Amino acid sequence: MADLPKSADVVIIGGGVHGASAAFHFARKKAGRILLIEKKFIASGPTGRSTALVRQFYAMDFFTRSACAAHTIFRNWKDVVGGDGDPGFQKVGLLALAGPERAEHLRRNALRAAELGAGVELISPAEVRALVPAMNVDDLALASYEADSGYADPSSTANALVNRARELGATIVQYRGVDRIRAAGGKVVGVTSEGVDVDAPVVLNCAGLYANRLLAPLGIEVAIKPERHQMCFFRRPAGFGVHPAVADSLLMTYMRPEHGDLTIHGKLSYDEIVDPDAYNEGADADQIVRNAELIAERFPVMEHGLAMGGYSGLYDATPDHHPVLGAIPEYAGLYADFGWSGHGFKHSPFTGDLMSDLILHGKAKDFDLTPFRWTRFRENDLVPSARWAADPHPKHRL
Repeated sequence: MADLPKSADVVIIGGGVHGASAAFHFARKKAGRILLIEKKFIASGPTGRSTALVRQFYAMDFFTRSACAAHTIFRNWKDVVGGDGDPGFQKVGLLALAGPERAEHLRRNALRAAELGAGVELISPAEVRALVPAMNVDDLALASYEADSGYADPSSTANALVNRARELGATIVQYRGVDRIRAAGGKVVGVTSEGVDVDAPVVLNCAGLYANRLLAPLGIEVAIKPERHQMCFFRRPAGFGVHPAVADSLLMTYMRPEHGDLTIHGKLSYDEIVDPDAYNEGADADQIVRNAELIAERFPVMEHGLAMGGYSGLYDATPDHHPVLGAIPEYAGLYADFGWSGHGFKHSPFTGDLMSDLILHGKAKDFDLTPFRWTRFRENDLVPSARWAADPHPKHRL
């Protein structure tokens, strides 16, 4: 295990998939002494409990472009990232379902995403039924389909990025907490990790659920709510094979196949706020029952399936359920990449590229991070929903 150095050129706080991605991209760009500090082990937090969908289509241009760039990395991992790691990407396709009241929003959003390069097409309920014969489509009006999307293994993805970063010269320190971000004279001067100072002119806060705790002493107030989300496993009956991932705006659920004959199923929203250091990591019995009812409503054949328990993870939820990205201008050298609120995994391989470019060159490629500044919460200038069938909003074209 690596020792904690006394100084670095860049300190990254947090060993989830976003911190791992940043470490890799800084290292491949030969950005000097890169140090990542993780208080437990890589992917030990929300990353390791992500359902890890890899898709391309959002209702907002920024997220569609970012997701498409990350999707390309997932599909070309060996060429882009290299090393021996494998994110475990599985191309199973992804369906987004809409009823009559949301169909036109889905149509408009999907057509715009396709203009931006997303591999998405619109299909009718009859075409959905032909693709997935076991699905009940009686309430559907329209669906979008991403044939090349799917899911990955979240822990494998984060570890593949970290291991490649290490091979390229980054220092990865695990099982050490960061006590505080040190600043003086309006600029960052480093961090303190379990009582030991590390000097650095740049700190990237990828601490997720704990990011706001590190910023509050500096006068930067961002609300992060640890939202507990529950996912349930169901064994599919004989004859019901692998199916696409499904985002269902009618039942407000999502699901994807898992290895073998399992399907992971969960609800699109939960409102339970918990202590991130002490919460039930299993699935509640009543939620297993409710998820069983919902999956059988969409796939009637699942009445003959078998519930196999489940697990819980946490979202680092901001007030608008979108991330804080970019510079914290009150302190030169301080940057943020946190608060993804449950939709960050799919963007992560590319977000590290954006953030490292911003820090090294002052520009995040041709992406405008202004909408994701931390002060938007104070200014009541929130980012709108970017879900598949979201209502139109001017910021969707950012």
